[in-house]
Amino acid sequence: MTWRNVLLVLLTLASWSTLPAAAADGDAPFTEARLRDLLAHNPHTGQPVDSVSELVPLLPEELRRNFALVYDSRSPFKASITPERPRVILFTDDARLVMTFIGDDTQPGADLLETMSFDDAQAKFVMNAYLLPAAQRREWRPSASDAKCERCHGADARPIYDSYPLWPGYYGAVLDTFPKDRLGQRDRKNFTAFMADAAQTGAYKGLLYPVGSPVSPFLDPRLFKDTTIELDPALLPYLPNARFGIALTALNRERVYRKLAAGPGFAANEKKMLALLLECRPSDRPSRKDTLAVLDALRTENAARVKRMGILASDPHKDRNDMQELKFISELTEIDMVARMADVDRSDWSMALEGGSLAFFDGMLSGIANGKSYYLKEDLILEMLSHLSEREPAFAKYLSTENVLADYGWPFGIRIDLATAAKSCRLLAAPGPQAESTRRVGG
Repeated sequence: MTWRNVLLVLLTLASWSTLPAAAADGDAPFTEARLRDLLAHNPHTGQPVDSVSELVPLLPEELRRNFALVYDSRSPFKASITPERPRVILFTDDARLVMTFIGDDTQPGADLLETMSFDDAQAKFVMNAYLLPAAQRREWRPSASDAKCERCHGADARPIYDSYPLWPGYYGAVLDTFPKDRLGQRDRKNFTAFMADAAQTGAYKGLLYPVGSPVSPFLDPRLFKDTTIELDPALLPYLPNARFGIALTALNRERVYRKLAAGPGFAANEKKMLALLLECRPSDRPSRKDTLAVLDALRTENAARVKRMGILASDPHKDRNDMQELKFISELTEIDMVARMADVDRSDWSMALEGGSLAFFDGMLSGIANGKSYYLKEDLILEMLSHLSEREPAFAKYLSTENVLADYGWPFGIRIDLATAAKSCRLLAAPGPQAESTRRVGG
C-alpha cells in the first residue's frame, strides 16, 4: 500500500484541474489521477479536501450511486466497522476505480481513504491510500502491519470479494436483499436502524439511493425467490453486490491471464490448454482422482464460508446458501489442470481472501453451448482466444464477443460466443502451428 499525505500531494503536483471533479457523467472517466486532483483542490474552497465527509458530495454521481456496505469486515479496521456504522465501498460502473472508508469518524481509520484502480496496460490492480487532513489532526497513523495491503490483497494485488450469491458481512448478503429467515430479518432490522440514524450523517449522507425499493439500494425482498438464484438483469440497479462482483471479475480475468501467460509451461502448452477448456477431445476430460480432489477442497471452502455467514445446520434453505461452484466441479478441475500445465501457482486467482480458493462464479449464467458446460472457465477461454487471435489471425474468426448487458446500460457483461469458439478445435488439434505460437510468445 502506498500511503499518500494529502499535503505532500499538494506540494508535488505540478498543477491541478481547475474544473470541479464532480463533472457530468458524460465527461471523461473519473480516474485515480482525477481523484488526486480533487483531494488537492476542493473546487468550492480552493483548499485540500479535509475529510471523507467533505469528499463524498464532490464525487461524480457514478461513484455515489454504486456502493456496497460492509458491517462485518476482515480488514485491519474491523474493530471500527459495525452494523450501525458500516464500511462503505464506492465503485465506478466498471469497477476500474474503487474507494473505501469507514463511517465512524471517532474510530481509528477515520478519514483514511483507500483506493484500488486497474491498470489496463499492465493488467494489474493498484492499491493506494490517502490520509486526509482531518485524520492527521487526530495524530492517528496506521500501524506498520496495517499499512501493508499485500497482507490481504497479495504481492500481485487483487480484490477481496466473495463469489455470487452470498457475501458474508455485507448488507444484502444473500442475493442483494433480506430473505425472510433468521439472518435476513436480523440484517434488515440492523439496516433499517442504520438508514434511520447514521445514514443521515457524515460521509453516509452523500450517497445516492435508487428509488423503487423499500430497502434501497438493495432489492425489494418481495421480489426475492427462495427457489432460485436467477434474477432479471433489469433489476441490476438494485443489486450493488452483484454488480460489483461482475465488474471486478471482468478485470480480474485479465490479471489471471497475465499470470497464466507468464508461466514457464504456457508457450509450449497454450493450444493444448485452450483445447482442454473447450473440450475438443474426450480424452481431455479430468480424471476422477483430480475431480475428487477439487470437490474435497471446495467442500472445505464452502463449509468455512457458510460458517462465516453465521448459518446454522438448523437454518432452512442451506442448499441456497452453498457456493454455486459446487455445481461445476469438472470445470473447476480443468482450470486447475490448465494452471498445472502452465506451471503456475493459481492460489491467488480467485478474489476470495483464502489462498487457493476455487470461488470464480460472478453470477452471470451464460456458459452452456452445444450441450456442454463452460461455466467458470469461459473467462479463461475468452482471454486465451483473444490473445491467440492477435498473434495468429487464423483464430480471429472463432472469436465473437458481445456485451449481453449493453441494453441495460452496463459496461460489464462481455461474453464470448462459445459455440463459435468451440469451432477453433479444428486448428487447436492441428499439428505444427503450436511451434510458431511458442516462438511468438517467447519473442
